Amino acid sequence: MNTNENELLQISLNENPEAWKSLGFSINQLDSGVSFFKIGKVRFLFNPDEDFHGFGEILAVDIERSIESIPFGKLSNETIKEIDAIPPATHPNGVCRIDHLVITTSNSDRTTSALENAGVTAKGTRTFGEKNNRVRQTFFWLGEVILELVGPDQANGDAPATLWGLALVSEDIERTLAVIKNCTPIKEAVQAGRKITTVKNRDVGVGVPIAIMTPHK
Repeated sequence: MNTNENELLQISLNENPEAWKSLGFSINQLDSGVSFFKIGKVRFLFNPDEDFHGFGEILAVDIERSIESIPFGKLSNETIKEIDAIPPATHPNGVCRIDHLVITTSNSDRTTSALENAGVTAKGTRTFGEKNNRVRQTFFWLGEVILELVGPDQANGDAPATLWGLALVSEDIERTLAVIKNCTPIKEAVQAGRKITTVKNRDVGVGVPIAIMTPHK
């Protein structure tokens, strides 16, 4: 596999794979019996024995340990080869790639510094909101996936950074809604020319917030 700098290759989910299957993802099993699915180059690996729903560890090239409290793990060459050997998947819901992975923080400056000190460089920022309650989005790249850090423009406490949600891309968002019944109506996205829907994840027993978008134009 030819990998890019800091390329994201695996996301572990402390989730029930059957719940994700109900959302139209094609779930398979490794020889070990562990369930997984793949979107683009990224393998999603289930840890169903965990006591809570949500994200587990994430693996990216050249990041070998947690950054602040973001649970990066060490990616071995063996795991890279194993992921590369899995063919691209076609999902009934039309999802074809990850647009971005969202992290929230109480201190945007602190978490940005922690990421940059680990070799993950900020590529841009956006601020919005009222003068005394402005929100900052800071954008990083993990290979083909955007890592979006969301937090206050001015620090607001010392709560650690947290993996929060996923934004995925569908080739046919109407088809997506036909497969995933528990979605909000399609609306215009913040990104010009794109549309978005949000999965009502709690209704189907999924702990990770999920948005699904049309491709970039």
